Parts: sequence; C-alpha cells; structure tokens
Amino acid sequence: MRSFGVRVAALIAALLLLPSVPRADEGTLAAGWATYRDRFIGDDGRVHDTGNKDVTHTEGQGWAMLFAESFDDRATFDHVWDWTRGKLRRPDSALFAWRWDPHADNPVADTNNATDGDILIAWALTRAAKHWHAPKYRQQARPMLAEIRGKLIQRIGGGLVLLPGSAGFKGKDGAAIVNPSYYIYPAFREFARIDPSPLWARLRRAGLNLLAKARFGQWGLPTDWVTVGGNGEVEPAANLPPRFGFDAIRIPLYLIWGGEATTVRLAADLRFWNDFTGKPLPGWVDVIDGSVAPFPAPGGFQAVIELARCWHSPTPPQFPQIGDNDDYYSASLILLAGLASQATRH
Repeated sequence: MRSFGVRVAALIAALLLLPSVPRADEGTLAAGWATYRDRFIGDDGRVHDTGNKDVTHTEGQGWAMLFAESFDDRATFDHVWDWTRGKLRRPDSALFAWRWDPHADNPVADTNNATDGDILIAWALTRAAKHWHAPKYRQQARPMLAEIRGKLIQRIGGGLVLLPGSAGFKGKDGAAIVNPSYYIYPAFREFARIDPSPLWARLRRAGLNLLAKARFGQWGLPTDWVTVGGNGEVEPAANLPPRFGFDAIRIPLYLIWGGEATTVRLAADLRFWNDFTGKPLPGWVDVIDGSVAPFPAPGGFQAVIELARCWHSPTPPQFPQIGDNDDYYSASLILLAGLASQATRH
C-alpha cells in the first residue's frame, strides 16, 4: 500500500507539469455561466449542441437547469424547463425523449429516453425546490424518480444496473449494455433524501462495483460503454469502440462531486493523463490496442483533469475559462468541474 501511495503521489506531481491554459478561479464561474447561457441556450429555452449539428439532448437541458439553479438564475431555469416539458416529454411517461433534431421533419423521431438526461433533469428540479423554496419542482421530480426506479434500475447478472434507456439495452442472453458515466453519484444522494427508497444507496454501491470491474488495458481505464453479462462479468461493449473518451471523462467528475472518489478509483485516470504529460491529450484512447484519437481533447477535459489533480489537496483548482473554441460539451465540462469543486470544498 505504501509503494502504491508513492506512485500515485508521483503521478499527481507529474500532472503539475501539464501545459498551462488560460485559467479562471472559482469566483469567475458566474461569468462562465453568463457566457454559456448567451452562447448555447436559445431564446426558446433549447440548449444547442454546437459540436453535434446543433441538436439538443436531455443531457444538455438537464445541465442547463443545473447551472441555472446553481447561479440563482430562476428565469433561465424555468425557460429551459418549459421547453423541455413542451417538446421532449414522452406522452406515455414522466421521462423524456432523448434527442431533438431541428433539421428533421420529425424532430423527435426516436422517443426512447436517455437515463442520464432524466437523472440530470430530476436532480436539477430537486435542487431548485430547496434553493427557491418551491415545492412544485420537487413534485414534478417525484414521478420521474418513480419511473427511473421502476423501469431503469434492473437486476442483471446478480446485481443492479442502471439501463441507459428504457428500450434497446437488454439482450436475450440476460446481458445489458451500460454506460458507467450515467451513474451520477451526487444526484443519487439527493434522490435518497426526497424519495426514501433503499434502491438509491444500492444503486450507488452497484455503480462503484461496476466501475471496479470495468478496468481495461494498460492503463486500467473504463470504456464509454460496457456489457454486463448474465454472470455479472464486465467487458467493453461489443460492436462499439472500446474507448475511454467523451463519455467516460465524466466518471471522475461525478465520483468527486458525489463524495465517492478514492485514491484507488482515481489512480487509473491519473496514470493515463501522466503518460501524456507534455503532449496533447487525445480526445479518446482505445483501451485494447492503445491507439488514440487523431484530434486533441477539448478544453473541458482539462477542467476534469484539474479537478482530479487537486482532489484531496489544500490547493484549490484553477479551471480553464470558456474560450471561443469551446463547444457546448467542452463548456459544460468546465462549468461542471467548477461546481463539483465548490460542492466538495464548501
């Protein structure tokens, strides 16, 4: 254990040598929110994914609601929430269709939900109820929590898993495809306070157990998507690239924000980032063959690295500013990392 701790300390020290980028301290996060709101949220309350053909996902609507609540912007919160309810609510469910395509004749051709988006929306509502002393938001969240519990938390391979959507992720062989970054640990803690079901605590533990098994390749990284087999074994999802990339980067973020980070759980990420010290961090890495993306990671990845680097350190993190080259997703990661830091240091 002592030698492991020394290795991790060396990794953290090496991360200090990562190339510098323009920085903003936590006090400028509100300015970052103003930039985000003006650049990515339309007048109608729709969040524009500027890096993905200007579509909208429930993930983005949920993040925008979370940001608006965090920065005491109730007008924007209600505006985003009203658009979400009006355009994405499924007629047979308290959950939401995962995607809106402004270029399609039918913008909501696929009515399946995305579980992380639903969790983010429900979490934002529960936070808003407390922040603004408005029980109506909590009441709007409760049916969503009931459906997440009843439809999306299921027993696979002898344990609980969080299905990424209500349709299309379970196989006839009893296996399921799972996204480890959909386990939003701080939200589960909040849900347990207003929805007294033991499932939230059990799901939190199940997610951590899943993550412990989902360690692949030379760095021991999780992949964006995994398959949980009928016997409980965990492998990179078949027919999907075995990459640590744009989804999995959120795992350390949610671990830290949810109070679930440990030296062991962050060690693989630190080891990987350390190997790219002094070189551009790639947008993804194939955990099986070690190949990397032909393009660099966006600036938002640096914010998550900074959050992890300063985890459990008296030195507060200094996050990248939202720059002109940051698209919606990169800017979201910057704000999320800043909020996670505030939540864990105050």
